[in-house]
Amino acid sequence: MATHREVLQWLENELFDGHLVLGQRLPTDKDLAAIFRVSRSSMREALKILEAQGIVKLFEGPHRGILPILVREPAASAGPALQLHMATSEHPLRDIVEARVLLETAALHAAQQRSIPREELQGIMARMDREDLGLKQFHDLYVSFHIALVKSCGNAVNVALFTALRDSIYEYTMALVGHVPLWSTTSSRIRAEHRAIVGALEAGDRTLAARLVREHIEYQYEEAGVDPDQARSTTAGPRALGEAGHPGPAASSSAPGEEHELSSQRRASA
Repeated sequence: MATHREVLQWLENELFDGHLVLGQRLPTDKDLAAIFRVSRSSMREALKILEAQGIVKLFEGPHRGILPILVREPAASAGPALQLHMATSEHPLRDIVEARVLLETAALHAAQQRSIPREELQGIMARMDREDLGLKQFHDLYVSFHIALVKSCGNAVNVALFTALRDSIYEYTMALVGHVPLWSTTSSRIRAEHRAIVGALEAGDRTLAARLVREHIEYQYEEAGVDPDQARSTTAGPRALGEAGHPGPAASSSAPGEEHELSSQRRASA
């Protein structure tokens, strides 16, 4: 189990048993590393993930240490339990996709100009444009982008619920990579669609932004030829998706131009 999931499980147990309360200070990164028998760098990375998920806030401690504190916000009270459930359960891909569509489109329909995290969105898109970006980094940024989109509604509970899907979204989108005809074309499409969604938000066209994000989400598994009603997510890897879905054409089976034309035809018919 990943370190951040182990810490998450420990937090949920401690909260349930009444040994921790929201807003309480936790042991330092050094002490937590000793408790969980991992390196200090691994624990720091785990804490950063938990901070991104809205479960803890990190502060600078003595001797360059990191001092984590459980968040006080009401939305966080259900966060650890929901995160743990998503991390340790298998769910049909259709359920994950539909949950994404519901939460993201609702957030964009309710988007408020003052709540749009413009700098965060622009920063993520700029990092996703880097040519030296690896697959894991790309998909981590991909999920961060969509979490930032949900923040546009200004509803902390919606953000907490969507953030609980982070690992599930990351894992199923990573698994789809092996099934797309040509990853370079897919990654370019993802970037372009992200820019279009943000453009619609900036223009104040919430209906268009919601429609674009729905199409963006649903086309991912359509392009990969994966059946969302049979494939499972969260703990499923590329092999599980391949067994449940319909294998996409191999990357070597078509030239880049032919693959791009096929992708364009699919988008036109969507």
